[in-house]
Amino acid sequence: MTVAFSGDPAASWSILLEADLRETPDPAAVSARMCRAAEEFPNLGPAAVVQRPSDWDGARAEFADGHYREGGPLVRVALAGHSLMIAAHHGAVDGLGLLALLGVALGRPVHSSATGVASRSPDRPYLLSALDRVREAVWTPPTRIQPSLRGNETGDHLVSRALPAVKLGSARLTSAALDATRRWNTARGVQHGRVVAAIGASWRGGADPRPEAGSALLRLRLPAGATEEDVRALLAAAAPEAGFPSAHNPLAQWGMRVLASRLGSTFLASNLGVVEADVTGLRFFPAASGRSGVAFGVVTTGEVTTATVRVRRRDFDAAAAAGLLDLLCEAVLGDHDVQR
Repeated sequence: MTVAFSGDPAASWSILLEADLRETPDPAAVSARMCRAAEEFPNLGPAAVVQRPSDWDGARAEFADGHYREGGPLVRVALAGHSLMIAAHHGAVDGLGLLALLGVALGRPVHSSATGVASRSPDRPYLLSALDRVREAVWTPPTRIQPSLRGNETGDHLVSRALPAVKLGSARLTSAALDATRRWNTARGVQHGRVVAAIGASWRGGADPRPEAGSALLRLRLPAGATEEDVRALLAAAAPEAGFPSAHNPLAQWGMRVLASRLGSTFLASNLGVVEADVTGLRFFPAASGRSGVAFGVVTTGEVTTATVRVRRRDFDAAAAAGLLDLLCEAVLGDHDVQR
């Protein structure tokens, strides 16, 4: 039986972090540290087995697409040369929790500039928020990023781009994702007047991340013609969404099944901030769900900002995934170079 989670039941809810290391760590030492973390933090499930895959791309797909099973590890770890990959069920840790697990694996502290939203609180209870979401789904569903195909393939495409280090906060990232959505849909003759952005955040800051779940979600309805300054103002005033009910709640499960094609946001944007870690590069892939099944991720370390996109294979082919990410990068950088 898969691990239940309050969200899109078709999604694996496996969030993933890849790190380029300065030196190859001892796999036995990494395994021992992960075992100790599992003992200290029961939310991680049984200790992860450190895999040594010969097919890195295949391991990435397995880590990202594979559903987690009840009673099994909720963290996945792979090592190959100077590359380290950590995936985890989003119900076990959030994005900053992945950074904490990176620190555990390396045996060295990791810090992020992410501030979290601990100073904010939901402005209404879950029931009122849920009723509003149902009303929205029935009468004014959020714009969908137009699919490039109608397929049956499972899993996600994961694509990354390395950019020169750039100041890229959540407002600018969201604005760039909005611009990419507009340009993508316009090129295909599809409207984009009801864009709703989901902003992944955490209740904690990244100064001392812990391998725990502290996810928060900000949801912005972006009016037609919204600029980056408009996005910044909306983001500053946004209250986090109230927590979901139990994933085993039958009414919630029924509602998500019935309205699956109309619920959710246009896209998710999640920024891990500027990360201090003993690595040369990081790539972060948040979970893709909602109407479009599109999630943009960003993380900066050293002189590199890495942007990623994760999209559902049943709705987008590999070329479309890369094209969406290129539009985002163009919105962020203009004519600057992007490394593919």
